[in-house]
Amino acid sequence: MSKEIIAEIKRKLAAMQKIEAAGFGDQQKAADYFREKEMFLEDIVKTLESVAEGQEAETEALRATVKSLRDEIKGQAANPHELSRRELKYRLGKAIAAAWNGNQSTLAELAFTPNLKADNWTNPRDITWGDKGWAASKAALGTPMGNMATNEQYLINPIYEAEIMQDAAKQSVMMPLVRHRPMLGASIFLPTRDRGGVQLNWLTAYGQQIKGSKPAGAQRVELKAYTLAGFIPWFDEFEEDVFVDLGAMFIDEFTEAYGQEFDRQCLLADDDPFTGAMNAAGVSKVIIPSITALTWKDFRDAVYKVPAEERKDCCWFLNETVLNHAVNIQDDLGNPIWRRPSEAMPGMLDLYPYHEVSLLPQMADITVDTPFAVFMNPKRIQHGDRKGIEIKRFDATTESMEYGELFLRFRKRDGFLVTRPAGNVVVLCTEGE
Repeated sequence: MSKEIIAEIKRKLAAMQKIEAAGFGDQQKAADYFREKEMFLEDIVKTLESVAEGQEAETEALRATVKSLRDEIKGQAANPHELSRRELKYRLGKAIAAAWNGNQSTLAELAFTPNLKADNWTNPRDITWGDKGWAASKAALGTPMGNMATNEQYLINPIYEAEIMQDAAKQSVMMPLVRHRPMLGASIFLPTRDRGGVQLNWLTAYGQQIKGSKPAGAQRVELKAYTLAGFIPWFDEFEEDVFVDLGAMFIDEFTEAYGQEFDRQCLLADDDPFTGAMNAAGVSKVIIPSITALTWKDFRDAVYKVPAEERKDCCWFLNETVLNHAVNIQDDLGNPIWRRPSEAMPGMLDLYPYHEVSLLPQMADITVDTPFAVFMNPKRIQHGDRKGIEIKRFDATTESMEYGELFLRFRKRDGFLVTRPAGNVVVLCTEGE
């Protein structure tokens, strides 16, 4: 058994000899990465201590290798490789081409990992690349994962994923504002406590009965994550001089589509599969006869439907055309109420910040019974983030059969939940028929 353990340790150390130098966007990511490598080496040292006597020569050599790797890690941690924008695009494009063509060794070199066809996605930490191909580190020692030639779906290098998601945040209004929750499983239960909860009683006489009361405790609500899939029209002619363009194309297509979908699920979605703030059960509404009858008093009425302690963290979300109409509402003398003709666009909407969201209804699209603006604290929206972006060559489509068009499919897992909308979220809406 000791020989098998030593053989497995040798395989892991061989995989670590070339420490992944993909580069890092900031110092914190570099520190987290090298800390993980250090913990991995600690596990190897503990395993070596359990090896039976008689293997001293081999274990001593392995300890020397571990020491060498530790020194290497310390050197790289002190001066981590900075990932340039062009290098990110080049490596991402190279990996996409490798995934398309099934080049497993290149994928391993770039820290992309195969994602097995299961409900629970593969953890990249559980897979290593060796002489026999991909192997599951939690399986029996040295057991290969099988013929990966038939596997066409791969998880993006986590370092690249972090950089891509930073770009996606720039394409989204809501992503930098909502509360993010990391999710290890498909569902988590969140305690959501409303304002108050503690009830106080005054005692005006000695021995007076203290009335029992049950404070309003936290409610447990379920946040579920589902898989989001998208298809990017693709082509299969890959040469090294187009890797940068391939990477740039994927980043642009993914971040734009994902950023818009993120905003839609936060605000507009109606049980598809989540429910956004404007359609959540229990939200307060301010009804106006028509969009042309909108006045500053409607905004004021909406604001005062939210208690002051909640209101201080709230802001408006509306389309830029509605904003333009609102700030140009005129008084009886023909002057704009919120700005004079010579003034710039205000940064506040009746003393509260606002965010322009192009997905919300435009002035021309607002008819009867149309919610068009929402006032809330965006932290009321919980985003469940299950790590991992998967890519796959996809040709099982009607377009592929009829026109020969190919697609690169991407998948990501997310959950959205509006917590305690009653009394905390107010929607402006036109009157119904």
